[in-house]
Amino acid sequence: SSANTACINDKDDIEYYGRIGFDKQMGKFVLGAVAEFGKTEARDSVTAYSTTPAFYTMTRELDWNAALRLRAGLVAGESTLFYATGGGAYAKLNNSFSSSNTANSFAVIGDDMAWGWQAGGGVEQKLGRNFSIGLEYLYSRYDDSDARVAVGTGTAGATNPFVLAGGADFRRSSDFDFHSLRATAAFRF
Repeated sequence: SSANTACINDKDDIEYYGRIGFDKQMGKFVLGAVAEFGKTEARDSVTAYSTTPAFYTMTRELDWNAALRLRAGLVAGESTLFYATGGGAYAKLNNSFSSSNTANSFAVIGDDMAWGWQAGGGVEQKLGRNFSIGLEYLYSRYDDSDARVAVGTGTAGATNPFVLAGGADFRRSSDFDFHSLRATAAFRF
């Protein structure tokens, strides 16, 4: 089997959210806040190879997330809102690990809850008195610095590199970030 069969593609897919918020219009200026909760089918993987030969793949997936953002914008014409948005976010991440190394033991450890932030902007078009549709871009970044993979001795012999090093941890970049382009629909009451 080829060594590159261990690579796992990053996954960009659909996301779905429910949100509630409020807006206050003062002339052509709009100020508001939005709280949302939902799921994103985003996956991020990284694979390393050793000369033994072996592969080591760390994967993280977003299980669910929630955010609280402010938004501010300007109304163009009578019913089109252009806005910027930003605020805090919280997510549950699923971290996993796979390897062709069967001599050592591996354990994924660390907190799977992560704080982060979001920023973006969008356009919203009012259709009638109580309904609007829109398009929104959102950048999300979460701090996943607690996640790591602890490497143990397992059944490895005394000359195993991990045994000689006294054990090891695999860590990756602490930032889990992704971009979203969303279609929105809102009912106002």
